Amino acid sequence: MDQTTSLAAGPTDGLPLADRAACDGLPGGRARWLPVAIALAALGAIYAPVVGAMAVEWTTYPSLSHGFAVPLVSAYLIWRRRDSIAAEPLGSASAGLTVLAVALALLAAGVLTGESFASRLSLPVALLGMMLYLAGPRVTRLVWPGIAYLVFMIPFPYVLLRAVAFQSRLLEAEVTGRILHWLGVPVTQQGVMLHLPSMTLEVADDCSAVRAIPALVALGVAYAHLQPGAVWTRVTLAVSAAPLGLVANLVRLVLTVLGAYHVGPATLTSSFHRLSGTAVFVAAVFLQAALGQVLSRMTRTGHR
Repeated sequence: MDQTTSLAAGPTDGLPLADRAACDGLPGGRARWLPVAIALAALGAIYAPVVGAMAVEWTTYPSLSHGFAVPLVSAYLIWRRRDSIAAEPLGSASAGLTVLAVALALLAAGVLTGESFASRLSLPVALLGMMLYLAGPRVTRLVWPGIAYLVFMIPFPYVLLRAVAFQSRLLEAEVTGRILHWLGVPVTQQGVMLHLPSMTLEVADDCSAVRAIPALVALGVAYAHLQPGAVWTRVTLAVSAAPLGLVANLVRLVLTVLGAYHVGPATLTSSFHRLSGTAVFVAAVFLQAALGQVLSRMTRTGHR
């Protein structure tokens, strides 16, 4: 009797070799990302001096030290979507070449003119163009939030930051003066100066909330992006980061002046004053977390 051996058709029969390799867990599934990896390595080499210069500023200025965390958060935002990204087919969009060309032109212009902000801003633009061209719109749609998040590691131009910081100091001094009047403290506000009966205090650059705002906004956007729920709740959380930082800093200024008025100048050299900047950051984080809980409850109540 003839013996016939039948082979059952597998789930990957009839698929192209590359797709079968991907389904079977063979190296071919990862090989499709090789051009992207090579392009990333090339961009890394091109932008190494730019990132290195930013790292020096992150180390030198404590208000910019959040820059070290931004690439890690960016990578996490992309990594948490890894399953969705792996499920998408790779494509290509010719518009990516245009975006990449614009980014490299911006890099060249920044290097030639000494405008570091332009060259630094070109990095996320270059990454976006590379992904569009080598991975296609569908994959880019999933990774662009992580790429865009890299903007938060770029220090603002010094001239712009100084102008904004001065306006912020004026606003904070005025609001602080009014709050102190309501609390019964005899204070006269003149520009960024607060005149008490026994001393004069200045809302200095280091006292301004502007220094902490970039870090708070970066943290707020990441926190908002990771929250479940409606889009409006995430947008509210992201937008609230800067105002909450301002509120926390105003509380710090009021407490500092109250301490100087009731206790004396010693409070200005105390550990409380030296650590108050950190306290502002922590307070703003807790305020945003509290706001997130409120918005979450509002959303659940609205669905009932």
